[in-house]
Amino acid sequence: MIIGTDKERKADNKGNLVEWRVGVTPGSVERLKRLGHTCLVESGAGAAAGYGDDEYEQAGAEIVPTQAEVYARADMLYKVKEPQKAEWGLFRKGQILFTYIHAGNRFEMLSNLLEHEVVGIAYEDVQVSDGRLPMLEPMSIIAGHIAQQKAYAYLLTDTGNVGILSGNLAGVPPAKVVILGTGFAGQAAIRAARASGSQVIAVYRDNFARAEHIMLNYPGVVCLKSTPDNVRQALEGSDILNNCMTWPITLRNEVLISTPMLDLMNDHAVVVDVSSELQGGLETTRGVHTSHAEPVARLAGKTHYVVPNVPAIAARSASIALANVTLPWAEVIVGGWDWRNVADDSPLYRGLTCAGGRVINSVVKEWFDSVLRR
Repeated sequence: MIIGTDKERKADNKGNLVEWRVGVTPGSVERLKRLGHTCLVESGAGAAAGYGDDEYEQAGAEIVPTQAEVYARADMLYKVKEPQKAEWGLFRKGQILFTYIHAGNRFEMLSNLLEHEVVGIAYEDVQVSDGRLPMLEPMSIIAGHIAQQKAYAYLLTDTGNVGILSGNLAGVPPAKVVILGTGFAGQAAIRAARASGSQVIAVYRDNFARAEHIMLNYPGVVCLKSTPDNVRQALEGSDILNNCMTWPITLRNEVLISTPMLDLMNDHAVVVDVSSELQGGLETTRGVHTSHAEPVARLAGKTHYVVPNVPAIAARSASIALANVTLPWAEVIVGGWDWRNVADDSPLYRGLTCAGGRVINSVVKEWFDSVLRR
């Protein structure tokens, strides 16, 4: 099979590039070549992550000059982000698209994939039998870690704040950090905060066993259930609020932390929202996104960092981590996997956004059909 990787071109609404990862590393190319497949890599695709064209060539890739040629020749497009508008017209009928698709609320993009009968397999929806989403996990860990680093940076004087050290200095009070969520992102943030010597309070929604595990493995970290009184107690006098909690769809009419509750934090406090959900658990960040070019906004008297796609700024590490979890599934796909001949509860089938000109994913289909009915 011919596998193509292009240079990511996703930008914010001001035209600033927001994606620097690459879908395929030279190591991935070497593996796929050994399996007998041809790898096309657009010139410069890995440059931001420190991978030169020469490294890809040494691994066995063919470097092609344009994105258009990648699309024209590849049987499968193996990348990072959903196709951008300028790329929609490049698809060929029946091509496989293996990437983060996030089709919800992208009606035009999905319509184009359907028109070209693209077999769209979304990283974010591939689910194994125990319920895990393996291609989201490492990115969540990276996001949680970086978000905590960013929070500390925005407490410093050179960013316009009063200059608060994270901790680990005798005679100086450590930063008080509140982390919402104890999943992969939350635990990464907890590890970073605890290692920095901060006072850490983690707020969990319903997974007591995980909270107990955290308290046993990270002495000094306090885990509190997400009741209103516990949340208020946690926020009192805090320096950082790091939201790593995915807010359930069933609670979208509620918030966990209302705008007035932020007054309980110190005046210089920083709010970091890793989840970046437009209908998430923080009232101040609902409907708000910042960008890598303009990372912070002043909301309710507090500095807010609400950047989607945080792992992109760790381009090298995130590309390696992404390749680690996507490559085994890519091998299955290029090894003859056919969506028409697999069980509908198999991991890759669960990841199918669309195929054969129709929407496969049930959640996306419900949304797409509701748009058509309007």
